[in-house]
Amino acid sequence: MKKIALDAIDIRILSALQQHGKVSKSKLAELVNLSPTPCWVRLDKLKKTGLISGYRTDIDLERIVDLTKVLVTISLKNHSKADFERF
Repeated sequence: MKKIALDAIDIRILSALQQHGKVSKSKLAELVNLSPTPCWVRLDKLKKTGLISGYRTDIDLERIVDLTKVLVTISLKNHSKADFERF
């Protein structure tokens, strides 16, 4: 897979998105100290390269339910100690 070259501004954009989620484009430009149009162009480039594959919302489940149960099943391709520890 071809590596994507990022400069400091791209990294600031990605960092702001990680910290603030899906913010407005003008707010994102403000957060990364860039005027809106160049920020939008860079954001579009990051999306088109597949580096940004989507957005998500974290929901505070404790505010809507008293108890949350989660059942997770995993399967390891390799069963070596190193693979298990890496998981």
